[in-house]
Amino acid sequence: MAPIPILSCLCGALLLLVFVVAAVVVDATAPSLSLAARHERWMAKFGRAYTDADEKSRRREVFAANVQHVDAVNRAGNLTYTLGLNQFSDLTDHEFLETHLGYRYQLRPEGQTDDEFLKGNTPVAPVNMSKAPALRNGQFRYMPDSVDWRTQGAVTEVKNQRFCGSCWAFAAVAATEGLVKIGTGNLISMSEQQVLDCTGGTNTCSGGDINAALRYVAASGGLQPEAAYAYSGQQGACRSGGVRPNSAASVGAPRWARLYGDEGALQELAASQPVAVALEATDPDFRHYRSGVYAGSSSCGQRLNHAVTVVGYGADGGGQQYWVLKNQWGTGWGKGGYMRVARGNGANCGIATYAYYPTMDS
Repeated sequence: MAPIPILSCLCGALLLLVFVVAAVVVDATAPSLSLAARHERWMAKFGRAYTDADEKSRRREVFAANVQHVDAVNRAGNLTYTLGLNQFSDLTDHEFLETHLGYRYQLRPEGQTDDEFLKGNTPVAPVNMSKAPALRNGQFRYMPDSVDWRTQGAVTEVKNQRFCGSCWAFAAVAATEGLVKIGTGNLISMSEQQVLDCTGGTNTCSGGDINAALRYVAASGGLQPEAAYAYSGQQGACRSGGVRPNSAASVGAPRWARLYGDEGALQELAASQPVAVALEATDPDFRHYRSGVYAGSSSCGQRLNHAVTVVGYGADGGGQQYWVLKNQWGTGWGKGGYMRVARGNGANCGIATYAYYPTMDS
């Protein structure tokens, strides 16, 4: 048998290498795959299963529309942020808005003035921003150019509200966790389920009021740890009567501030502690945010429908100022569950409208 020429072996090896590299490129570049292949891979990644072929077909159509939008935005490359497919990519806009938001501002009764409303909702009270938390014991507190409460150990793991409009409870709890860490040195992951079950009134998986949540948190004497009162993704009967207050997690009277778009006022608050805020999350770009500094349209912020927690602020290398937001849609959304939103240019979707936070006041 004649020996195989070395050149032929080299050519064959090189040809095989080309095929392997090409396969890797195809595998790593999802947009180059067919829609069906991308859907199958997406289903496998997020553990999605459908009841039958008809449902799968319908969901694939929705998925296709979302894919088209995500690809078009990223391809344009003219924004300060990028989008990505995530666990929400087979939901319609309506389905998403109905199940994953949940902020509801508590309107005052007809005929009641702001002062009357506030008096009837003590200890929650508006803050005179000329005497915001930057003033401590009569001394002006230095306002840093950037703050990140994550690096200071005052932020717990990213959580997931699931198919329940309980963002109001999560934002209230995240703000409380931060203050307890700042005040006591102990970072405690606290129970959103307790807040969801026990706040009462119209505060449910269909939406709720951060004010009411913080009032309950203060009245509870200290929320239970997450592990002791675990989140289920649906509202249940309040079990607080069967558990003792957790004194290690107790806080005092909450406060809220109407900011009228004043981002400087929000900066003063966020420099002191994590702060719960409301914004508008209607835009599909918000739902599919992956990285960068998100900037909403000029009209974004007219319909506040989602609650998140400001856990910092700063500026990127290009000088673009931003807020650091902790969301509660799991780590598969955004940058590990976090988002940077434009600061200082009015493209913040209403973040500087209302701010809510607990205190250690008796």
